Amino acid sequence: MKKSISKVKEIEVATVAGNSTLATVMDRRAVERCKEAIEKLGIVHTPVVGMTKDGNRLLLSGQCELTALRELGIKKMDAVEVDVADDVKAKSKLSLLLISLQDKPGALCEGLLIQEALNSGVSRIEIQNILCKSASWVSNRVSLVTRLDRNVYEMVKSGMLEARSAEEVSRLPQSAQFVFAETAVREGLAKSAIETLVAGYNDETCPNAVKAQILANPREALKRMADKRRSVNVEKTEQNKASVPTDVVGEIIKSVRLQMAALRRVLVNVSSDELITYETALKELEASLLALRSMILGLFTRVKMEVSQ
Repeated sequence: MKKSISKVKEIEVATVAGNSTLATVMDRRAVERCKEAIEKLGIVHTPVVGMTKDGNRLLLSGQCELTALRELGIKKMDAVEVDVADDVKAKSKLSLLLISLQDKPGALCEGLLIQEALNSGVSRIEIQNILCKSASWVSNRVSLVTRLDRNVYEMVKSGMLEARSAEEVSRLPQSAQFVFAETAVREGLAKSAIETLVAGYNDETCPNAVKAQILANPREALKRMADKRRSVNVEKTEQNKASVPTDVVGEIIKSVRLQMAALRRVLVNVSSDELITYETALKELEASLLALRSMILGLFTRVKMEVSQ
């Protein structure tokens, strides 16, 4: 008979200590929806409870469900009960694993749990591996809970401002964040526009007048910045035209010879397995070189014919 691995148990709701980190980002509307679902369907997402060595139960996942059950006056609930070490670092790793299994745990929730894990000694590399996320993703989530102005944080929590846009806003000085965020929401600015405006504001060469316009009238500031970029691009194009070397053919030949020398040095040490990987590319290069050789020979043949006439 196959051994059961289920850890679901019926436990007293009152014996479970809530999770203060999860409660911080809990949305009141989500609790009401959860209460409605419980009354109609029962608990859809089973809470996960950690049992410590001293017998205490700590909620690891399912704060919304726990709150809803308490408000409904329900005394018992089914929960996944797992033994947890008293080590804070181990608990943090387990919390990260649990949020990685959720479809949409919420950006603020992710940020708080990641910051909690960092504080407990979990490295960023470990966090990236547990969540299967990039270093920049982890940094952006942390910025939501460490760099955002409190009012902007509440805008994200209430759903007024998208998390991805808030990550960009967090790059602004805190004194400018709320004013800019309010305007961005009112104007319905896309994340790409917010990113451009924040980058412009943080540019050391940005005049104070332009910074003020970015905060007060971001759409006009975007037009102004676009006009400046077009002007700079035109100027660069003209400079490039003026700086084209007179001996273009000579420069290209020199560059190709350097690249070929570098390729020869690398190919000497390439293993058989690696050579198979580059087989198609090398054959295409060979064909291109043969075509170039034929062209060069044809050019010199033509030159000789012109000289002999």
